[in-house]
Amino acid sequence: MLARGGDAYQGYCGGCPVGSFIKASAYLTAIEGVPVPCVIERPDRAPVYIDVDVAALRRVLLRSRINIYDLTTVELLSCLRNVHDVFGHGRWDHLFSIGGQFGLPTDQLSSAA
Repeated sequence: MLARGGDAYQGYCGGCPVGSFIKASAYLTAIEGVPVPCVIERPDRAPVYIDVDVAALRRVLLRSRINIYDLTTVELLSCLRNVHDVFGHGRWDHLFSIGGQFGLPTDQLSSAA
C-alpha cells in the first residue's frame, strides 16, 4: 500500500492490472499513486504537486502503446485500477463485470484469468 493511498502499479506482489501493461524497463516509481484519470485532465486541473508524476504516467502508458487520448480506454484502465485498489488481488468476479461493461468477450476473459 502506498503512503498516499492505493496499491502499486508494479510491486513485489505483482501490482495492478494496469501495471501489467507496463514493461519493467519503462516503469518509473514516480507513477505510483497517480490516478489513471489524471492523464486526460487538463494540466491546470490536476494538483500541482503531482504534475511531474502525471506526465511520467502519460509517458509510461504511451510507451506501452496505450491510447490515453481515448476516454473509453482511460475509463477501463481506471476501473481496473479501482478493482485492484479497493478489492485487492484475485477478485476476478469484478474483472468479469468490468469486461461486460466494456463489451469484452467473456471467453477471452476466462482464458486470461
